[in-house]
Parts: sequence; structure tokens; C-alpha cells
Amino acid sequence: MATRNINSMDTILTYDNRDAQSQWSVVWSTAHIPGMDNASGGAQRGMRGRRKLRLGSLALGACLTMHCRVAASALTGGFFLFMLFLIMSTGLLANPLRHFEVYLGQWSISGPGRAFRILPMFEGIGLAICINALVRAIICCTIASIAAIYVFHSVSDSKLPFTHCRDFDLKPYNPVAKNVTFIMLSESNLSSVTGELSDENMKPEHVTVGTQDLAWRNVTDKNLKYEGPLKNITRRTFPQTIEVCNEGYSMGYPTLFSTPAYNFFYIEVVLFREDNDKVQFNMALSLCLTFVWSILWVLLIKERLSQGRLIWNNVHSWLVVVPWIWSVVLLVTAIIKLFSLPEVMRKVFRIGAKEVIAGLADALEISIYIHSASVGSEIIHGKGLNHYAMGHIDPHLNGENVWHSGLLLLLTGLHSAGAAICALVDCIQPNTKTVYNMKESTLWIIPMYSKCALINNYSHFLSTLIFSGLSFSYMSVAYILVKTALHTIFECKVKLVFKEQAVVAGTILTCMGLSLLFATNSGVVLLESVDAIMTGIAMPSICLLELVALLYIYRNHDFISDMNIATEENACSTRIGAQWQIIPFIVLATVVMRVSLLCGAELPRRSLWAACAPLAAALLAPVLRAAHNAYAFLRPARRTA
Repeated sequence: MATRNINSMDTILTYDNRDAQSQWSVVWSTAHIPGMDNASGGAQRGMRGRRKLRLGSLALGACLTMHCRVAASALTGGFFLFMLFLIMSTGLLANPLRHFEVYLGQWSISGPGRAFRILPMFEGIGLAICINALVRAIICCTIASIAAIYVFHSVSDSKLPFTHCRDFDLKPYNPVAKNVTFIMLSESNLSSVTGELSDENMKPEHVTVGTQDLAWRNVTDKNLKYEGPLKNITRRTFPQTIEVCNEGYSMGYPTLFSTPAYNFFYIEVVLFREDNDKVQFNMALSLCLTFVWSILWVLLIKERLSQGRLIWNNVHSWLVVVPWIWSVVLLVTAIIKLFSLPEVMRKVFRIGAKEVIAGLADALEISIYIHSASVGSEIIHGKGLNHYAMGHIDPHLNGENVWHSGLLLLLTGLHSAGAAICALVDCIQPNTKTVYNMKESTLWIIPMYSKCALINNYSHFLSTLIFSGLSFSYMSVAYILVKTALHTIFECKVKLVFKEQAVVAGTILTCMGLSLLFATNSGVVLLESVDAIMTGIAMPSICLLELVALLYIYRNHDFISDMNIATEENACSTRIGAQWQIIPFIVLATVVMRVSLLCGAELPRRSLWAACAPLAAALLAPVLRAAHNAYAFLRPARRTA
């Protein structure tokens, strides 16, 4: 048995006596509010209840590894470079961040709305977390709706729609096969190819989307034609037959366009049009959005009726299985598709690397993303774990946290490997010179998946599996984020508990209304801009605010004592103490790198500025709340004087 640390003392905040000996935990917890559950995952107790909470948290992270942002970062940064940086980022940043958030939830016995009330000047961090969770839920529901459109077409159309072209009036036509060489593609002369569709001697009046660097990555291979021995064929003169569509844009976004899969995505699914001043709603996407939000609402009502209350961390454990099955299906599908290509095709293409700073920024961002930092779910998870801990801090937390990160890394590797092979099938070749143009665009992964699923008679089945899994993962994450935000709302304004269903309805309807902004003719640009801003800047910024507050709490004697008791048997207290002092600077560096990269993003400036609105709301909330608390504190003193 390990010797007790001389700085440790018996914790005074155990589950049995916390109400009697800790007045602030009584005031700040929601244990005595009628109809509120203390994040214990229902009525289960002991190891079974603790395991349910642990698997629920793992399910959330596992579903996040399925998202498009993960694959986009892996491909634009180079798969091996990305995984190397991701492992390093997880160990230095994401794993400690998750540990600290869970730890804070256990120590404060509160969710994000009350965990920081020990520091009145940082009370607004809970509001920032709530705003971030709701915006992320809106983004997730929108992408889930886009994937749901693919599922609908996969099960209802005899001919998959991403195998032929459409004009801007949605009239279908067959693509034209053109022979090109890699010297044409690498020099961004695809306009000479698409221009031949209408006239052999005339070029189009405006630039076709796809003429930017690396736009040729969306080519569809039909067959390879070459003469002479293979050893005499060079990569730059090797002819390739591709299928291209004849629709074009005069602006540079999206950089991926011209072949049927991307034509279907931009022309029909998201109804992208250049005329941003003319608002035209995408009725199909609007209906899907309404359907997805209605499902989430029904699930909340169902839980209220069956349990008598909303249970904030009631995540089904079987959800952990879904990402594993989906990742394996994607990987196997990609391998089968790759080996159906000619031998020469597999030798021609390779995945390259990009600037180191961009790859590192991607890895830091994704590591935080898949560990659910900044949205409050892990704080609630720690609050629930307190019910099953021997002391106030769970002594098993550190070891399980390592396993949590390891499993998420493995899932990320499976997904990224499958996406990388799909990229080979799709003829994507990121490199250090031109891949920067794809930096902040992530939804091009969706049409890439559709091309990867085209395997003879199995195309409809594989397309249904891949896109239903993608839609399910985004819906699951959105559901958890909405419940987390509601938990924070009820913590910040306790009286709203007695109007629970009215608050739920108002939240769902408000989010549904805001998500319709993405169902317009330029909605996909706004969607990717909001996703880039909130994930790249808001997420690490909120983590930085949390860490600044934790640095103050860390100096509290009870907090240090609890940490020593929790870690003294595995000798981690010294390492945790060092990380506590270092990772704020890592998070700050992440924010700086993301801001610098966003300054050169390919997304339109107008949409990026519009996307700053939720960012401003999230960052101003702590400032305004601090000003309010300071005024409330100083006002009685002025009256007395």
C-alpha cells in the first residue's frame, strides 16, 4: 500500500457528508431542486452506474471521431504527419484538458453553469460554454440533415444521383469523359478541359470552379490509356480519362467541383449559388432540418415521460459500438474500391504533407474537438462520477482517462485511414504547395465518400451504411450538446426548472430557426465559416478561460488535497501539477495559429465576418457577467458610503 502524501488530508466533500460540511456545494449543486437529476445517469448505483457514465462519455468522443472535420484535417495535412501531431497533441493538451474538466465537475459537484461560481469574476464561463454547445449543436444538426439527404436518395433512387450531372435548374444530364494529362491538372488548366465541353476552340467566359490549385482532385477515373512500356511513362504526361460536368462559378469557392459527385453536392444537396444577395431556401434541406430537430425534441419529451425528469448524462452505452462498425465499413469499402482500380493508378497517387504549422494547428484543434472540451459535457460527467467515487475525486479517473484517449486515437486513425484511401480513389493528392486552399473547407469529404461507395451492385447498400452512420453520429452529438446546454441554463437560472418543457421547446425552436440560415443558396459557405470560427477560435478560447480559472482554483488547499489523494497511488500529482501550468500556453498558441490560418482561408470574407457573431457572443458572455457581478458587489458599498 502506497504511503500517503504528507500534503494530503481526508477530503471533506465526500458524497455522504457533502451537504452537511460544505455549504457552497449545497448552494451550487442542483441536488435539492425538484425534478433535477444530479447527472448520475439514472437510478443505477455502484460500479454499474459508474460504468454507464464512463461509456457514455466515451460514446460522445467516439461519435466525434466520425465527423468530417477529422478526415479533412487528416487529408489536407497529410495522414502520417497528422497522426503524429495528433498523438502528441492528445498527450500534451487534450488528455489533460479532459482530465481537468472531469476533475472540476467532481470537485465542485456542479455542471458548467455553477462550477466556476467559486470565482465570481469567472462565473460567465458557463454562459460561454452554453453558447458554444448550442452553436455546435446547430452545426451538427445541419450536417446530419445533409447526410440524411444522401441516405434518402441511396434507398429510393434506382440510379444514384451522384453518378450524373445537373444544371442550376436541377435538370440532369450525363457527364462528358475527357482525356487530360497531369501536367494540365497540376498547372491548374482544367478550364481548357471543361471549356471543350461546349466548344473545342472557346474557353468559358468565367472561371470554372475547379480551376484553383488542386481542383483536379475530384476527377473520376474511368480507364487508363497509355502506349509503350510502363517504365517510359512519366507522371506528368500520363493520360487520364475523367468525367466532368459543365456547370461553373465565377468565384473561387468551392475549390472542389466539376465531377458528378461534387456537382450533386453543391448544385442539388446544398443548393449553392453565387448570388448571395438573393435568399432562396433549400426546401429539401429545410424539411430534413425540421425532421432532425423534431427527433431530438421527441427524444427529450420521451425521457421526460419515462423518467419523470431529464437525465443529463443518460447516454446509451451501445452508442460506442456504432463508430467502430462505421469506421471498419468505411475502411473496408475504401480498400475494395482501391483494389478495383488498375495497378498503375495505385502507384501514381500519394498523399503528401503541408506546412508543419498548419498540420500542428489541425492536430491541436482535433484533439480538443474529439475530447469534448469547451462544451461542458465532461464537467457534467465528472459531476456524475462523484456519486461513485470513494473520495471526492475518483481515484480511477487518471487511468481510465488514458484508455479513453487511446481508444479515441485508434478510432481517429481508422477513420482517417479510410478517408485517405477514399482520397486515393478520388484522385486527391494534397501537397505543400496548393493544399492550403482547402484549409477551412471540410464538407467536401461528403461527396468524396459518395464516390468511394460506388462499388458495382453494392453501391446503394454501402452508400446507405456510410451516410446513415454519418448522420447518426452528428445527431447523437447534437442531442448530447442540447442536453448539456439545457443543464447549464437550468443551473444558471434555477427557477426555470419549474418551466422545464417550455425552456426545452424554446431552445429547440430557436435552434431550428437559426439552422434554417444554412438552408439558403449560400448556406454551405456560412455553415463552413461558422464551423471554422467556432471550432478553430471559440473552442480553444473557452478552454483558455477555463484554464485561467482552474489556475486560481488549483491554489485552493482543499483542491490540492483532493488531487493528492486521487493521484498518490499512481504518482501522477507532480505531472498533473506541471501540466496545469504549461497547457494554458499551448492553448494560447493554438488560438494564435488558428487565427493566423483563418486570415488566409479560402472562405469568403463576408461569411467569415458573419460567423464572428456567435464567437462574439461566446467571448463577451464572461466579460459581461463579470461586469454585472462587480457592479452588484460594489453597489451596496456605495449605498453604505
